[in-house]
Amino acid sequence: MLFKRKSASLAAESGEVLAEAPAKKVAARPPKEKLGWFEKRDRRRRRRKVFEEVLGWILVPAFVYLIYLGVQAVGGIPKEVIDFGNELIAMAMKGGKG
Repeated sequence: MLFKRKSASLAAESGEVLAEAPAKKVAARPPKEKLGWFEKRDRRRRRRKVFEEVLGWILVPAFVYLIYLGVQAVGGIPKEVIDFGNELIAMAMKGGKG
């Protein structure tokens, strides 16, 4: 630990001649696999489904929260709206004939 080697930049600044390190051989990359139209379509479809899922997990709670804030700003759900909803549900259960 008493004698440390100088880094390459310090050695170059001080005028010392650096021995060139042998170049490392870089393994050649295999050629990219060419995808057919079916594989491309499958990947696009998978990406789109993931995007829609993420969007749904973000937007649906946001909409529910905004509706909640809107109801709170109005002061609650008016009684008339609740009565109208109950009538609609009763009509749907009867089969639409009132």
